[in-house]
Amino acid sequence: IITRKFVDHLPLYRIAEGFSREQIFISRRLLSQWVVAAGLALRPLYAVMKERILKGDRLHIDESPVDLFDSPKMTQGYMWVLVGGDGADPPYRLYDFYEDRKYAHAAEILGSYSGIIHSDKYGAYETYIRKNGNVWAPCWAHIRRKFFEAEMGDPALRTWVLEQIQQLFAIEENAWTLAPSERLQLRQTQSIPIIDALIDRIKRRLIEGIILPKSKFKESLGYFCSLIPHLKNYTQHASARMDNNPAERAIRPLAIGRKNWLFLGSEKSGEAAATLLSLVQTCRALKINPRAYLEDVCRRIMGHNANKLYELLPDEWAKAQIAL
Repeated sequence: IITRKFVDHLPLYRIAEGFSREQIFISRRLLSQWVVAAGLALRPLYAVMKERILKGDRLHIDESPVDLFDSPKMTQGYMWVLVGGDGADPPYRLYDFYEDRKYAHAAEILGSYSGIIHSDKYGAYETYIRKNGNVWAPCWAHIRRKFFEAEMGDPALRTWVLEQIQQLFAIEENAWTLAPSERLQLRQTQSIPIIDALIDRIKRRLIEGIILPKSKFKESLGYFCSLIPHLKNYTQHASARMDNNPAERAIRPLAIGRKNWLFLGSEKSGEAAATLLSLVQTCRALKINPRAYLEDVCRRIMGHNANKLYELLPDEWAKAQIAL
């Protein structure tokens, strides 16, 4: 049931209909109660995953709206996502549900995190980073999108900027095949000159010539210039990325599911959904069968040593399966 809902994105009423065709009659309400109970039972494992992410030297963060139907009215909640772990595409995906998008939630989620933060330009992250002193690696994919959408204004400059950003991404593809020290050297010898050229030409264009004040082109130039102090941060840290795409990819399953199951039924169901999404989407990132993982872990978690709960995380579980 959990796999069908959070991996295949089926709403519970369709799962119940599927069961009824096999002469298995379970109400949608009972299915919902089971899903919430399973999610809350796995909450300790969720806490261990979050602890691991926050101990890493970098993480990715993003957020997306989700409707909350807490009778008698429909409101808008938010699912925040953290992505962390090792490698170019970190495996851990952790979702956290809140009933709104207040800046304070970023601080609640991140706590006293001291590593590199990858995010978009949402003010909650900027405020947290400013107060906490983190290294911020803003997303170059967002910068590229701004210029891609700015079709009117200065076609020659727009084309040149997009070509330069494409070169930066091509360098990164090669950089992640290298050892950390070689990755840094490659970025500093090849990426930094391109970034310097972008900064110089875009700043000059912003103060020279005529630009429509409310155009997308002006917006793209202003967006870029507001990030200048942070644009080279990823070139100074081997583990950093130049984009926030891991978090963007982690949001995608939520967006697909949201179109099918439409809303969450309560704050508790939001917490349960966050927990189950975290585990099954981490399994998917690691190429693990989510159903096989959940069937085993749900049987074992209540009797497992609390001090070794990390052994039931998807990546550790997969290693144990190989050892068997």
